[in-house]
Amino acid sequence: MQVTTSPPALLEALGNVSRALRAWQFYPAGHPSRKMSIIQAHVSLLRALNGNDVSLRCGRTGFGLQSGEALPDSMRIAVSLSFELFARRVQQVTFLGDLFQEDLLDFIRIVSLHPDAVEQAGGMEKIMQEHGIRTIWANELDLTIILGKRYEVEARGVVPAGLDEVEEEALDLPAVQESAPPPDDADPEQALLVLVDRLGTTVDEDVYTMLARQGVVCCETLITRREPVLALPLAELFARHASDPERGKKTATAASLGLEKLASRDEFLSFVLENLGGAGGISARGGLAVLAAGGQNAARQAVDRLVAAEQPAVRKKLTQLLARLGEPAVAPILSALDNSNWEIARNLIAILGEIGSKEAVPDLERCLWHSDSRIAKEAIRNLAKIGGQQAEAAIVAVLRDIDSALWPQAIASLGGMKSGKGLEVLLQIVCDEDRFLQNFALKCDALAAIAMIGDHRATPSLIELLESRHLVSRGRWSQFKVAIAACLARLDDSRALPALRKMARGSGELARACTEALEAMERTKD
Repeated sequence: MQVTTSPPALLEALGNVSRALRAWQFYPAGHPSRKMSIIQAHVSLLRALNGNDVSLRCGRTGFGLQSGEALPDSMRIAVSLSFELFARRVQQVTFLGDLFQEDLLDFIRIVSLHPDAVEQAGGMEKIMQEHGIRTIWANELDLTIILGKRYEVEARGVVPAGLDEVEEEALDLPAVQESAPPPDDADPEQALLVLVDRLGTTVDEDVYTMLARQGVVCCETLITRREPVLALPLAELFARHASDPERGKKTATAASLGLEKLASRDEFLSFVLENLGGAGGISARGGLAVLAAGGQNAARQAVDRLVAAEQPAVRKKLTQLLARLGEPAVAPILSALDNSNWEIARNLIAILGEIGSKEAVPDLERCLWHSDSRIAKEAIRNLAKIGGQQAEAAIVAVLRDIDSALWPQAIASLGGMKSGKGLEVLLQIVCDEDRFLQNFALKCDALAAIAMIGDHRATPSLIELLESRHLVSRGRWSQFKVAIAACLARLDDSRALPALRKMARGSGELARACTEALEAMERTKD
């Protein structure tokens, strides 16, 4: 049979069947999650089949199409279902396009039995036919034979129980039992798949703690075998559960301890950092959880990789990760700051600003006097992000230095900080004697910063400048006064109204700017 359905949709549906299997195994009878998981699995699988009959190969490592193409399952949820079927000697499974909900329910109930119980009862094929399952077939590919057997099953008039009936009856088979944790001698990869599924569905916190320990043991074996990629599903699950407020305290603690165990293995930590956000790698949330669990050692390794990284995309991912990590990243970043080129130093400084660490202020203050102005400008920007009196005083000091190349950045930062300490030096720049306005752009930047600060102490000096007369560079002075009028409008100080009205009675661009300033101040009163 040829598959004409979408492989991604089919994989998602098989994942839902796997989740329904786990829900049926671990939730008590009558729990609403059992019923809802069956309904969801049936709807998604019926949609994925899209009226087609689909045959799949079942193996230890996942499902495959009859064409030989594997169904890649990065989350390894459907892989677990395939392994469960394989363990019950099902090598092929066929879903018919008119899949019945009661057939899927009974199929899941049978798969939830221990493999030994299934074998003692004659195997999956025999049990399924005896129960009247018509639209799911094990170990049979020939559609003609399947349809013949279906006719025989339907002729007997036996059909599986529906959802509303099944909670009150048990399967009449010998040695029925819930799936147990994998034995100690099980293959760690397959054992881990089973454990991840059980951890995802169990509601018993003591059971969760036990399973989490077993999962870590499996992962340590896989990491020792240099297969750290196989430990990622457990790390992702721990990352979700450790921060899930709906889970109990014991569960969150067990998940956090599990992450710490995994992060303590340098081989796993290196793999996570090398493959962060890439295909086959850990997610951003999972990577952050592993890094946080690894403490200073993990943060130091991440910083070292950032310093050594050559590709911008890699640097970007590590920068974002360290910024989200927060304070644990500060000490390793400060240690690396002096020995980095300007691009790396810029990234490290930006991370410190995003974290907002007061501890970093002295080191960033020293960066203000760095010989590379690009590093100094980045330090100014991020001191402003961190804020505080020490950072504010450091930026003000830049404006008292002779290196005017840094002034525009310092002025903008003081405005963004709404710096009261910076007002005096900003007014000094605006009011400084400059007949020809050679520093016109710098003065306008300072006016914009004063407007952002919003301190009325600036009003008298600005009024005096607005009313002053100049015989040289009159055009440039007119433009400067337009900027002053805009600043006064932002300050919204009534003391400026007489001067603005006086200038508005004139003509030209300045008069229009003063009129607009008056109108803006009137609107704020309304």
